[in-house]
Amino acid sequence: MILNSFEQIYQLPGYAVAIAFFAPIVLGMTWYFYKTRHARSWRKGILPPKLKFNQDNLLEVYLSLGARLILLDYKSSKGKTVFINQYFNRYFKSANYDFGDSLIFSMKYPIQIETTTSWLNEHLKDEGARAQVIYFLTGLALLDGKVHHKEIAFLEEMNRQLGLAPENLKRIVAIYQSYYETKKNEEAKARSKTKPTSAIQNYREILGVTPNADAAAIKKAYRKLVKLHHPDVFANASDAQKRMAEEKFIRIQEAYEALSN
Repeated sequence: MILNSFEQIYQLPGYAVAIAFFAPIVLGMTWYFYKTRHARSWRKGILPPKLKFNQDNLLEVYLSLGARLILLDYKSSKGKTVFINQYFNRYFKSANYDFGDSLIFSMKYPIQIETTTSWLNEHLKDEGARAQVIYFLTGLALLDGKVHHKEIAFLEEMNRQLGLAPENLKRIVAIYQSYYETKKNEEAKARSKTKPTSAIQNYREILGVTPNADAAAIKKAYRKLVKLHHPDVFANASDAQKRMAEEKFIRIQEAYEALSN
């Protein structure tokens, strides 16, 4: 049988024998380059535009942007890697990734933000979903209580490239400041029913209203934010996006209730 099969091969035309011999090699090399082309793009700081949208890849984009932010003020990076890891463990529980390797790779090969925002704009059509990226980056930048001017510029550029209004970034900063203020003054609040002046100011910034805003203006601003951040808006989103939206909506709700009272 073996001999007969070889004899049959010998009887084939030369081009057919060449195809039979080289085809597996060509297919193997094609598969290899297909599997490694994304890696080569990442090493150039380019997010592959045709990268499939799923939770693992979305997390990698978050991580690459977080690493880029850390590099802007590396001297103040203490605790920031822990923040990123805890953030992912909280919101991306089902993701499959190696945090250490991915972070080191992202810091070694800084991503070009234009390639990430292009990919995010293509796959995150909802404005609230894109705002979650700014929430993550702002929380990382504000972790040590101080924001480097390079970090501010980075956040503003990310916010702009994601098609979000400048007021969006201001509200997000106010939400984090409100959170830290609440944490800092929780004992003082327990002793008094009066909200600290700084907390009231943060609530106004969260809703984007002035100190002279009346009840109607406050309600109007609140309803506008509800349309963007209410959990129902994320009914078809991933679990991670739902959890992030729910927690941010709680801060908005808290601000509205405080100012209404």
